[in-house]
Amino acid sequence: MRANNMESVKVSVLLPVYNGGLTLSQAIASILSQDMSEFELIVIDDCSTDNSASIIRQYADKDSRINPIFHEVNIGLARTLNEGLNLAKSDFVARIDHDDESLPHRLRIQLDYMHRHPEFAVVGSYVYHMGAKQEFDRLVELPSEAEQIKQTLLQYNCMYHPSVMMRRDKILELGGYQAEFKNAEDYDLWLRVSKLYPLMNISEPLLRYRFSITGQTLSRKWEQLFYVYLAQAAHEVEVDFESIYEIAKERLEKTDKKYFLTQVATGTATELSRLKLWKDAVKLIFQFFGDIDFKTFIRLLMDVFKS
Repeated sequence: MRANNMESVKVSVLLPVYNGGLTLSQAIASILSQDMSEFELIVIDDCSTDNSASIIRQYADKDSRINPIFHEVNIGLARTLNEGLNLAKSDFVARIDHDDESLPHRLRIQLDYMHRHPEFAVVGSYVYHMGAKQEFDRLVELPSEAEQIKQTLLQYNCMYHPSVMMRRDKILELGGYQAEFKNAEDYDLWLRVSKLYPLMNISEPLLRYRFSITGQTLSRKWEQLFYVYLAQAAHEVEVDFESIYEIAKERLEKTDKKYFLTQVATGTATELSRLKLWKDAVKLIFQFFGDIDFKTFIRLLMDVFKS
């Protein structure tokens, strides 16, 4: 039986999905369990090849607040998110990914904050890195004040994408997400937002963020670094895209690849160990074997077994 929801939509929650069947139910359930009920959940399946579509249909059949969208062809994350922004009934749009979980009071707290602070265009929060059990979750504190965030964004992305709530009109005025910044679409957007509006991280954890190692390689991290440089270059200089592309390419060439990849492998494996996700840590290290030297490989394995 579908839930009867006659209340006005105060928040639109945007959940893009691509092959998220293993964790999708938890993500959807975490939104349906919020301590406020006046929301819609826009779930867009970007032509998944697993059982994501059937899971979405099962939930949508039971709760009328869910608006399910199914793509016949894969169009990518940026275009999917822009589609969701245009479909949203509320000017307040919250993001979540298919492998994360929102805490029960998340929407209420963020919506209240944005009502009280109309100057903010994007509001994120502290997060928990999701442990093997909830008792092993680790709190991640982020820059919270607007000026601090603006300065930090010049160096790295300090906004967890699935934790944010955005003002739809402001984001659409800026052109939404740009597909050219593959794997850094959110970072590019926050940099553009920061030129006109303040951003904020509520100093309270409102999301459990899951480390996903599926298909992750250090080579992919290296590719992502290029798009980080691309977003930074676009923020710094107002020139044509081809010129920005060349700036990013030059910065990547000047970066010590071995050092960067070693730092990423070490940091990720260490965090997985802290979260008691030892099997994932070992699997990740073996996935990275071809990108790091043998000495680092052995050291990382020994660190995991000692933890």
